[in-house]
Amino acid sequence: MPVRTAHPTEAQAYTDFARATFIATYAADNSPAVLARHLERAFTVAQQQADLLDPARTTLVMEAPDANWAGFAVLRTHQAPAKVPGGNPVELERIYVGAAWQGRGTGHQLMDACVERAAANGHDALWLGVWTENHRARRFYQKEGFVEVGKHQFDFGGELQDDILMARQIISR
Repeated sequence: MPVRTAHPTEAQAYTDFARATFIATYAADNSPAVLARHLERAFTVAQQQADLLDPARTTLVMEAPDANWAGFAVLRTHQAPAKVPGGNPVELERIYVGAAWQGRGTGHQLMDACVERAAANGHDALWLGVWTENHRARRFYQKEGFVEVGKHQFDFGGELQDDILMARQIISR
């Protein structure tokens, strides 16, 4: 499936897909009130519009054959935690794959696109934070070459949750 850069005019589609995927992933393990607070902070059309316009962020979209989103990933350039290796790392801020596309290689293809984009922009490492309780994501990242480099806390709807910091080296071709 093709991977392309999202356009700022796609803020509504981005919001709808991100919210639905986030809810499917995290609703069962978090209180409805905390989940609702987080969604209002992180997944509004205005927030997604701002993210799509932010020059420090690149949002990559994978489209399904029916032109709906199968997944997306966000690369964010900013100061990495000291524990992250590399001279010029970039954060993999989000990578979401819709439920219908999970387990079909979509995440791997999207990750490959992230690595290619990061390398093309001169980055030598990818890093991310993943919730300690998201075991499926942690296994996926390990398969993609990420290793644990530390921990930090993530504000999830006003509650601090523990995240594992993971990183992987990018080898230029």
